[in-house]
Amino acid sequence: MGNTRGAGRQQLPTRVRAVTVLTPHLREIELAGPGLPRLRPRPGAHLVLHVPDGDGVARRVYSIWRLRDAVLTIRVVLHCTGGPGCTWATTVQPGDRIVVEPPRSKITLDGSAAFHLFIGDETGAVPLPAMRAAVPPAVPTLGLFSADEEIPGLAPLLQVRSLLPALQGLELPAGRGTAYVAGSADLCRRVQRHLIEQRGWHRGSVLVQPQWAPGHPGFGAGP
Repeated sequence: MGNTRGAGRQQLPTRVRAVTVLTPHLREIELAGPGLPRLRPRPGAHLVLHVPDGDGVARRVYSIWRLRDAVLTIRVVLHCTGGPGCTWATTVQPGDRIVVEPPRSKITLDGSAAFHLFIGDETGAVPLPAMRAAVPPAVPTLGLFSADEEIPGLAPLLQVRSLLPALQGLELPAGRGTAYVAGSADLCRRVQRHLIEQRGWHRGSVLVQPQWAPGHPGFGAGP
């Protein structure tokens, strides 16, 4: 049976406009619909899609890559275990219909920060670059991402194989910065612990957004 959670939330009908295979494990999917031009998502926002699941639907959370000219683009990282989200992302075609819920944001840019630090795995490499693009040019930004494949659109943020050693050796600018961490729940915990316990950061300056956890499909979709 499909997941009926979120039945009372606003639902926006959309149609798939284009599907692009960026890497073997990354899909870019463009959506168009009459309600999309009214949306005003914050940089790094995510939204829930109602993907097919047998005779019903399952709610899956995906981060917004961009919203431009009434076309909403998401990037989907494939952690395929045979679930409905993976099945949809690997088989979706232009013309398919999909229902989405309005965007929401768990973390947002801190306008008072002296610099911004973005850290994530391949799933964090969708919302965090979108946030970095919204930072004023005069404010310093740094970023580290771990992934097994080269991810398009990350520059000038750095892609590394081993994230925590790279973070431990990273020289940070002076002043009070804000860190934005997105990726697996375990990665978020380990980065948060490093910055607070080893770097002396205030807990409120380390903003985390768990994107997924093993065994928890749709992690973060909410009730």
